[in-house]
Amino acid sequence: MASPSNVFWDPEGHLHTNALHWEGFPRLLWESLQSFHYTEPPQYDAVEFVEDGIHRAHVIMTIPQHPFRSQWPPIEVNVIGYRIVDTIEAAALEAIYRFCIQHLKEVAGKPIGLFSMTNPDEPEWNLKIVPESHRLDGPPEEALQGMMRFMNVQYHYHLLLHHELGRAIYIARGHYREADRQNTQVDRLQALVTQKDEIIAARDETIHHREDQINESDHIITQRDTVIEYLQAQINDLILAVDDAQAHIEELQQPPIPPVAPAVPEVEEEDPEEIEGVSGLDSEYGDPVISPHHSSSGSQSSVGNFDDF
Repeated sequence: MASPSNVFWDPEGHLHTNALHWEGFPRLLWESLQSFHYTEPPQYDAVEFVEDGIHRAHVIMTIPQHPFRSQWPPIEVNVIGYRIVDTIEAAALEAIYRFCIQHLKEVAGKPIGLFSMTNPDEPEWNLKIVPESHRLDGPPEEALQGMMRFMNVQYHYHLLLHHELGRAIYIARGHYREADRQNTQVDRLQALVTQKDEIIAARDETIHHREDQINESDHIITQRDTVIEYLQAQINDLILAVDDAQAHIEELQQPPIPPVAPAVPEVEEEDPEEIEGVSGLDSEYGDPVISPHHSSSGSQSSVGNFDDF
C-alpha cells in the first residue's frame, strides 16, 4: 500500500513530495525498497526555473539510511530536467540504477534487479546477457506482470520526455526565428549605418572644402583690409592737405586792412590879428592850386609840413 504523497511547497518555492500519487518510477522504487524492509519512502525536493527562455527543473532525491543495515548508506541523486514531473521520474530511475549497482546480490531475482544489467552511460541501453543468478523468481505470470509494469512506466517516462523535448524544440524554433529576425534587423541597421557613414564622409569632405574656401576668403579679406588701411591713411593725408589749402585760400580772400591815420592835435584859437595876417597873406598870393598829379606821398608830406607850420 502506497504512503501518502505529502505534497507541500516551502516559502522558497520548492516542492517537497514522495511522488507516490501516480504510477511511475518513484512508486516502483518505493515498492522495491519496501521488499528490503525500508520504512520511509524517498523524498524529492523539486524547484522550477527558467534558463535562456526554457523551463527547467532541479530535483534532489534521497533514499534514507536503511533502518537496521548500517552498510546500506543513504543515496542522494541530483537531476536537471525540463519539468518537475519528468525530472522526478528521471531522479527515481537514476536512484534505481544506483541502488541496483550497490546491491547486486540483494536485487538478483527481483524485477528491479534487471536495471543493473543496463548502463545509462552507454549509447545503447540494451539488455546484456542475463546470468542465471539474475533470473526472475516466482511464477512466470507474476514476473511478466512486473516486467509489464516497468515497461509501462518506462513508456510513460519517455512520453514525458518527448513532450518536454517537443516543447523545448518549439521554444528553440521560436528563439531561432527571433534571432533570425534580429539578424535581419541588424543587417538592415548595418546597411543604414554604412549609408550614413558614406553621407557623413561626403559631408566631411564638403566641410573641409568649405573650410579651405573660408581660409582663402579670410586671406583675401586680410589683404583687402591692408589695402583699405593704406588708402585710408592716404585719404587722411589728403584731407589734411585740403584743409591746409582751404585755410590758405580763405586767408588770401580776406580784404587788406587800411593804414591807421595818426591823430591830429586840436588847434588852439589864435588872436584875430594873427588870423588876419594869415588871411591877408592868403589873399595876397591867392588860393593854392592843387595839381591833379599830386601824389599821395606829397600830400602826406604837405600835411606834415602843415603840421610843422
